[in-house]
Amino acid sequence: MEKIAELQAIVLDLLKTFEAESKDGQTYILTDTLHHHYQVLRAGWDSRNHYFLRIRIHLHIKPDGKIWIMENRTEDDIAEMLVELGVQKSSIVLALLPEHVRQFSGYAVA
Repeated sequence: MEKIAELQAIVLDLLKTFEAESKDGQTYILTDTLHHHYQVLRAGWDSRNHYFLRIRIHLHIKPDGKIWIMENRTEDDIAEMLVELGVQKSSIVLALLPEHVRQFSGYAVA
């Protein structure tokens, strides 16, 4: 459980860097510390007066201590940012890639 708490702190620090985006709407960081899901989402009104609600980032820390990147709709390489924060590549799964492609990613397969 100690590893998950450590990863949770890293994930929350990472997500806070996306809090101050300066586009239409507002940025929200959603955390589910019971099931270990973490999201950055944006909501608001665009320039055409349409309401939007978009998940920008969704990370899930699995019980085995791996961070699964479920969604990344940013220009940033979230996996590389996690590595820079001290997470081993073997503890990161690019869940947004099909399983048969993950083996070529340089990160964990599952």
